[in-house]
Amino acid sequence: MLRSLVLFALAAPSAALACPGAEAATATNTSTQAVDPTHCAHNAALMGTSCAWSTGAMAQRVQTDGKDLSVTTKLAPQQTALGSSVAAPYKAGDLFVIANTVIEQADVSASLALTGKVLEVDGVKYFLVTSFQKANT
Repeated sequence: MLRSLVLFALAAPSAALACPGAEAATATNTSTQAVDPTHCAHNAALMGTSCAWSTGAMAQRVQTDGKDLSVTTKLAPQQTALGSSVAAPYKAGDLFVIANTVIEQADVSASLALTGKVLEVDGVKYFLVTSFQKANT
């Protein structure tokens, strides 16, 4: 009985930290105001083989320590696996765009006005998008 309680006490917190299941991957938000930009994308295509924990941790670091930035651009898909294991499926110039719940909602085929924060870590410039809108062209 005591052993069962100890095993449950050890397993319960780790279950709470695990990535959400399939129901989260199919959920959609229509407003960037309703999502937390420090949460990593749920779309497996955006995350690729990168680590969700590393991506979320870097997003929090950029949110806390980064400098404000606004840029209008068309995002370029990129396949480079970063040594940090952070998912960055797009580039905006020399900035690696972190795969978060905000960018997951963007129409990346359009030119976008992006607002967020940028932070350079170990020679890589990470861009955390906190809001976007289609740019007037």
